[in-house]
Amino acid sequence: MSSAVLGAALLSVGSASAALAASTSAQAPAAVAVSCRGTVDYGLYCGYDLSNAYTDRGDSGAKVKELQALLIWHGYSVGSTGVDGYFGAATEYAVKRFQTAEGIRVDGIVGPTTWGYLRA
Repeated sequence: MSSAVLGAALLSVGSASAALAASTSAQAPAAVAVSCRGTVDYGLYCGYDLSNAYTDRGDSGAKVKELQALLIWHGYSVGSTGVDGYFGAATEYAVKRFQTAEGIRVDGIVGPTTWGYLRA
């Protein structure tokens, strides 16, 4: 087999792999759906937790699920597992991106200020 034919064959396989990878990653966000609603007393609420309790990396539970759902609602990915209730690296990264976009202190910690912006 000539090197030109082999190169063309490899290019075809590589292009097919790239197309498959692109279509797979394009479908991932559609699988993560959240439902949040506005409330008079609390602002946005996604059904997990109404408190604005301090939370950061390593935490878990309903307050983290609420955080993750709010981040998704605002357009930030929290990783491939979506709303799983664990504040890991992907959730921390999403929090920092959100804080940067809102012009508030970027520390990856969700306290009263960040909750306020998330619920607005």
